[in-house]
Amino acid sequence: MRSAILALSLSSLAGVLGACGYNPDLGGAPFLCGANEPKCPDGYECMDDGTSKLVCLSTSGNVVDAATSGFQCADDSILEGAGKNDTIATAYATPVATQRPDISFAGLAICPEGDKDTYKIDVTVANSNVEVITSWDAGMPISVSLLNGSGASINNGTSNGEKSLRAYAANLPVGTYYAQAYASATTKNNYKIAIKVGQ
Repeated sequence: MRSAILALSLSSLAGVLGACGYNPDLGGAPFLCGANEPKCPDGYECMDDGTSKLVCLSTSGNVVDAATSGFQCADDSILEGAGKNDTIATAYATPVATQRPDISFAGLAICPEGDKDTYKIDVTVANSNVEVITSWDAGMPISVSLLNGSGASINNGTSNGEKSLRAYAANLPVGTYYAQAYASATTKNNYKIAIKVGQ
């Protein structure tokens, strides 16, 4: 009798375990890889996230900086790139000044908290004026600073309306500059940025 009960219990346990599986609707946010194979569900690949942490990333290309629960961060991975654009060394190289006088980007996010987005501007004409404007639809402000080639701040953004900040520097010499968007240490928010170089 005891062996029959044990066999029935093992059979029930096997049925329960066999029914377990990954939820196929996991979104684009990275999550930790499993310890055993398969380490990730179908449609995801186990990869190093750049901090020696192994995470499952969507092979559809839909990757965002933060989890999809709670605040929904915009997916700005196209501009962030593999190396992210948190620093001047990994800044997104804009075509402003070298190919066109201005550019605007939408669908950007300071996400997760503490994120910074950095945009490279190569000024090719002496005495140029550089203007950078961040704007957001709701929530906490997205600050902006103009940085020199070494990453030191030249000018910080000031109010440019209810939900906008503007950083401006006049008569800059030829050289490399950066626009950097950021927020308070506890803020996540989506935003737009406009960069303009002129005389």
